[in-house]
Parts: sequence; C-alpha cells; structure tokens
Amino acid sequence: MKPVEITRLFLDAQDDLVLQASDLSLDTIANMVSRGSIDVAPSFQRRERWESERQSALIESFLLNIPVPPIYLSEDDFGRYSIIDGKQRIISITAFLNNEFRLKNLSAFQELDGFHYKDLPAELRNALAIRPYLRVVTLLKQSHPDLKYQVFLRLNRGGERLNAQEIRNVAFRGELNDLIYRLAENDFLRRQLKITSDKSSAYRNMSDAEYVLRFLTLSDRWEDFSGSLSRSMDEFMMHFQHPAHSFLSNIRHQFERCIHFSEAIWDEYAFKRPVGVGWRDLLIAGMYDAQMVAISLLQDHELASITNKKQQVVDATIEAVENNEAFDEAIRTATNTPSRIRYRVQIMSDILRAAI
Repeated sequence: MKPVEITRLFLDAQDDLVLQASDLSLDTIANMVSRGSIDVAPSFQRRERWESERQSALIESFLLNIPVPPIYLSEDDFGRYSIIDGKQRIISITAFLNNEFRLKNLSAFQELDGFHYKDLPAELRNALAIRPYLRVVTLLKQSHPDLKYQVFLRLNRGGERLNAQEIRNVAFRGELNDLIYRLAENDFLRRQLKITSDKSSAYRNMSDAEYVLRFLTLSDRWEDFSGSLSRSMDEFMMHFQHPAHSFLSNIRHQFERCIHFSEAIWDEYAFKRPVGVGWRDLLIAGMYDAQMVAISLLQDHELASITNKKQQVVDATIEAVENNEAFDEAIRTATNTPSRIRYRVQIMSDILRAAI
C-alpha cells in the first residue's frame, strides 16, 4: 500500500471518532442516571459485578481526593447517553448518593463504616456531591456507530478482564444475541444456576446466556465439531449473527422444548451429578450437554412417553455415573473435548431411548 493511501486510512479513522471531554460532579452524574439521561444497562455492557466493598472503596477514593479513571459515554441521541466504560463507577456513585448501600471496610475512614450517604455530616455530603469532579469522555453522535463497541472492547482489555461471554455480547450483537438473553430468562434454567437476583454470580458473569449458547452450538454440531468448544460458540455467533426470522423461531422452540422436557424428566436433578445417596447441588456443564442435546434428538411423542417413566431414567442416570467410569469422566473432566461431548450425549441418548 502506498504512503498516501496509508495516510488516507489514518485520516478517515480520525474523522470517524469525534470526542468531547468534560468534568462532572458526582451529583450531576447521579442526577443524569435518575433522569434516564444515562442508560446504565446498554445491551453490550457487562452485568453488575461490584460488591459493596468495591463500591465503598470508590467512594472513599473521592473522599481522599484520589484520582479515579475517566468514564466513557456514547451520545445516542441529544441528551441521551449509554455507558461505554465506567458502568460500575456510575452505578456505585448513583447508589450511594441515593442511600442504597452503607460504606463498608473502609481503609482510611473506618469511622464512616456503616454510614449511608444521608448519615454523613452535612458538610461532608455537600463536599462529596459537589467537589469531586470526574472526567467524562463522550463519543458524540457523529462518530461511526460501530466505534463504541470497539472502544468498549479496547478499554476492557485492562482492569477486570471480560470473560468469553461478555466479549461475545459485544462482538456479536444482533438478533441472535438478543434472543439468547431472552431465553436465558427461563425460570428453570435460572433455578438450576441458583440465580435468585441480579446479584447472583451466574447472572453477573453471564453464565445463563452462555449455557443457552452452549446448547444451541452443540445441538447444531455435536457430532462433527472439532477443536475448542469456546471457539465453536464464537463461530456459531458469527455465522448466525443476523439470521432469518425462521431460524430464530426454530432455535427458540428447540431450546424451550428441551429445557421443558429436562425439567419434566429429571425435575430438580436435571443437569446435576449423583453423589453417594444424593445429588450434588450444582449444575454440571457436562450433564447439561448430555441431557439437553439427547432430548433434542427425540420427537415430542417419544419424550411424552419417557416422562411416564421418568424414575427409570433418573435411576439409569445414577447407574451410568456410578458404573460407567468413562461416562462419569466425560461429564466431569476435559468436558469440552469433542470425543467426550459425543460420548456423553450418546450415553444419555441411549438412556432415554431405553425408556420409550
């Protein structure tokens, strides 16, 4: 490529990104959130992850006048912004000024442990709300629309690293991604993952969405996929990022059908591993794969017949774990290798077919 062409690419890239920097008080930021001017939960953002200790440490940093990294916003419309980077800081600031949590485990101001914002002396409340200024960098509307996703990914390479599903949520945004997050709201899946609120770890790290994608990927290619399951999930998202509506309807039906029959057959023991005289109260990815994919291979009338013999299936599942070492290993160790995925699905399929 000629130097002049390289220079043109550089200039075009510069023109695509239009930034504005400003310094805002904590009170201004909290008010913008309360008014709905700042969207704290755009679809590409990670879910809430900070515990009250980290939130408290941030507030203490403001009290100590310690510099805090800037926040990055994207101007979606005039007077409307979404967060690119700094979601946890904005949520923490807003929550504290709205008296939603008490300060906890402070290192320099232990005397303030247990205080809500309203409990602070008036001078301190005013100083905290008005004096500290936080640098806010805004991508203005005229920036290229895809740039906010690129900025989000680049900024989040540091600090608390994004996990694989959080990256997919940004990189493969679209109708498939939206559907996955709707399916992740399934009550039974949430119950098996022990998601009781937005504070639950499986919700905050997007495990619920990843399990939906895991099933969709394996049901599509469990017999012939090779290499990394994580990479296969990425490829599935990439290939079907903008699918036909009929495809979305089919996979929605398939997931809902399989999760329904998993509950109907194994009930509270679905996706769990028997241990001794009981069951380990934890969703096992390998068992989830085996049961969900095996169900996807059967017709509705076959599954209806199996639900009448569900105790036979539960007993056979226990026997397979206890007496088939290869199956037990396939659901517990190196679970993402192609050979073990195929083996555990085949064994579970045999168990179900024996009950038809």
